[in-house]
Amino acid sequence: MGNSNLKEVSIENLSFKIKNSFFFELNEEELYKESIRMEKRKMKLMCKYNKEENDAELIEKCITNHFLLKYIEKPAIYEIIHQLSNYHINPNTEIFIQGNNPCYFYILSSGECEIIKDGIITKTINEGECFGELSLIYEFNREYTVRTKSGCDVWATEKKNFLKIPEHIANITFEKNNKAISNIPLFKVLSQSQKNILMNKLYCCSYPGDKPIFRENDISYCIYLIKEGELEIRYKDKTIDYIGPGDYFGLVSVMNKSNRIFEVIPKDKKECKLFSLSISFLHKLYGPNYISEILLTIIKSAFFKNKCFSRMNIKFLSEIFDNFSFSFYEKETKILDKDDLKNKYALIPITGNLLNSKDNTIICKRSELLFGDEIYNNISEKINFDIKCSNFSLIAKCNIEDILNYLKCSFIEYTEHYSLIKQLKNVPIFRNFTEEKFDNILQKIKIDKIQKGENVITEGEEGTKFFIIKKGQLDIYKGDKYIRTMNENEYLGERALFFKEPRSATAKAKIDAEVFYLEKDDFDSIIDADMIDFLTNRLYLQDETIKIKDLIYKRNLGKGSYGIVSLVRSKNNNFLYAIKNISIKQIYYSKLYKNIDMERNILLRIDHPFIVKMVKTLKDQKYIYYLMEFIKGRELYDVLNELNLLSKFQAQFYIGSIMLAVKYLHERKFIFRDIKPENIMVTTIGYIKLIDFGMAKTLIDKTNSIVGTPQYMAPEIILGDYYSFEIDYWSIGICLYEFVCGNVPFGENSNTPLDIYVSIINR
Repeated sequence: MGNSNLKEVSIENLSFKIKNSFFFELNEEELYKESIRMEKRKMKLMCKYNKEENDAELIEKCITNHFLLKYIEKPAIYEIIHQLSNYHINPNTEIFIQGNNPCYFYILSSGECEIIKDGIITKTINEGECFGELSLIYEFNREYTVRTKSGCDVWATEKKNFLKIPEHIANITFEKNNKAISNIPLFKVLSQSQKNILMNKLYCCSYPGDKPIFRENDISYCIYLIKEGELEIRYKDKTIDYIGPGDYFGLVSVMNKSNRIFEVIPKDKKECKLFSLSISFLHKLYGPNYISEILLTIIKSAFFKNKCFSRMNIKFLSEIFDNFSFSFYEKETKILDKDDLKNKYALIPITGNLLNSKDNTIICKRSELLFGDEIYNNISEKINFDIKCSNFSLIAKCNIEDILNYLKCSFIEYTEHYSLIKQLKNVPIFRNFTEEKFDNILQKIKIDKIQKGENVITEGEEGTKFFIIKKGQLDIYKGDKYIRTMNENEYLGERALFFKEPRSATAKAKIDAEVFYLEKDDFDSIIDADMIDFLTNRLYLQDETIKIKDLIYKRNLGKGSYGIVSLVRSKNNNFLYAIKNISIKQIYYSKLYKNIDMERNILLRIDHPFIVKMVKTLKDQKYIYYLMEFIKGRELYDVLNELNLLSKFQAQFYIGSIMLAVKYLHERKFIFRDIKPENIMVTTIGYIKLIDFGMAKTLIDKTNSIVGTPQYMAPEIILGDYYSFEIDYWSIGICLYEFVCGNVPFGENSNTPLDIYVSIINR
């Protein structure tokens, strides 16, 4: 088949058959039960669950001394202890065998065992040591055989019990923390990755009602968040404020790296529950500039809470952060004078409140924007009273004129501009345009109102416009036959412009509608020749109507673990595709069906220039087939071997390209989880293509699956913590190190995955 002199063969002869169902049912449960029975036959149950005090101490000591298990929370450890049962195993018995499925977790309570790998005794297991845990956690077959030297007693529990207990406890902690921080302004606009770091590591402490949380002049080392209860803030023995659930305190002292200014005590001597964030944790959450990032987070939250500004893209605040000043005011200091204009300054109390000096009513609470509506709508209305702060307050202040000078337009115009760009970015052929390209489009694009029943385009006419549906719906007809209905943000008319074809269908307004449109000359001026070639190729790759009879086999491209990748050509337009086949038997034996199904679903939903494109899937009795984009190029791994070390520019180019592809995936809630040079192709013109989505999955907020290539895995994955999209950036960082140093930073010379994991955790 790989001989280039062979005559071209129709793909129909390769027995492609499309089935309604993608997979047949596989009975994994029976295989697992049989493994359990085989392993359990070797053990005699001595007692179920019941443990003496010394037994519990031995088990807890074993778990807490383990390099990985010691990170499990105390409640989970106690649950594991509870689930363990005591068994006796006779001398010279193989407890489990190398290559078998993992079924049990063991702790040796008496006796001695041997570890045998490839027929060689490599280690002895002594009393108080555990074994079998790594293959359970990381879901691989047993890497060695364990055999008793003498009669042994063990504590053991099944895999399903061992894995569910810490997962259950972590779930409870995660969800409780998620609920507790959801309304705290400090974390309102954190990225999902930052929130996951926060919720995994945020622990709650109870404070008795008869003691202060801290006193004046105490050393500052953390910020506190109130989960339950109310607190009284005192200064020189006088109460100056009360704060409750969802609020935070201690920020100013941490910012100034000074001792505490106030005394904080539980109100009415009632117990309260607080989260604490240490300076070291804030550094991990926000980075080395954590103070600036906390202040920026609060400013963003204040703007976002305002109904008018919530419609904007407030990323501009990061760019103008240096325009804000931060001042500390004593109690009842005047902040603004009567007759000042409401739209002159952006004022945000970081701590404390702003008051009407006439009646002491609160007009702006902490972490809110004063006069946000007037600022947004540019209403030059005078204030008819002085404004003062309620107590010792930190106030952020910025001149609105400085912000508008940066934006070069009003807030309303900026919002409309952002909304239109956001809508245009939903159009696939525009989604990767630069800001300059979008500005160019906005200068040329026009809007037209279409009445119900009116044609937008008519079948057979010459195409002179490109359309995007702004509002309403369009029905598509071929002749008198209804084809489908198009909705907002969908586009039409591009084929006639690209291929100079007459309109292939009629688009009629189903209801009153509005459309954006670009004239052909304007369209051509925006999209240059190279981009037209690129977009034409994308149109071929989006053609789901292609049939098996249209494909001609050319040659084999390569052989993977589970099948062959072949090159095929379309009879209609000579466009080249790749076809990957995967053996259903291999999927069954290697238990890959969930991974394959996930990979298929993800690939069919993505379309990005730096990610391999799937056209459609096919299946017959023996194979599953992916019809894919043909990438002419080489693996980045091979390119690195040839180039050796990359220059600064080369490393920046490749890392930047990978980041763009990953950002696109994350925006659509896909996490890749196996970024490495072997999963990146470099095309003949030098651009990258992300390939192999076998470990990718759809992610709503978190997961704790342990997957990936050891050298590129983030510590959170190894430790079994909940993680989110941030772990892909760790892998990108490993790639960057490899690009400029020539080797990976962890486990370069390690012989086993365990050595690599320890190296990463002890980094």
